[in-house]
Amino acid sequence: MTRSAQEKYEALQSQLSSELKALRISVRESAESFMLCKEGEVENLLDSMLKLSPRQLKSVALLWTRELRDLKLKPQKGRIKDLKKLDAILDSLANHLIEIDETPPEKAAPRAKKAGATKAGVKPAAKSGKK
Repeated sequence: MTRSAQEKYEALQSQLSSELKALRISVRESAESFMLCKEGEVENLLDSMLKLSPRQLKSVALLWTRELRDLKLKPQKGRIKDLKKLDAILDSLANHLIEIDETPPEKAAPRAKKAGATKAGVKPAAKSGKK
């Protein structure tokens, strides 16, 4: 290889090396941002879950538990597939909360009136048999 060819080769290596190092930094920053965002979503879900009424909690507990236990991840492999699964389950759980918020509360059944009671709660005076 001639001297000028060698210089071009080394310059090309240096340029690509710089680009790849910048890519590594971008990967790290993107992964950290994704992680912080998803951890924040989990915290929001926790806070929201703690604010649910007993009836609301009962309505989602089984579904959430099943979804969370069915989640199969292999984090040691660092797969995009796992990140997509995490993103999907967080969306699903958040959607369940939205559905709960949009569901109107159940109205209590009307109470039966006590025999002889009026609207004001006072029994009417008995009529006398005299005319």
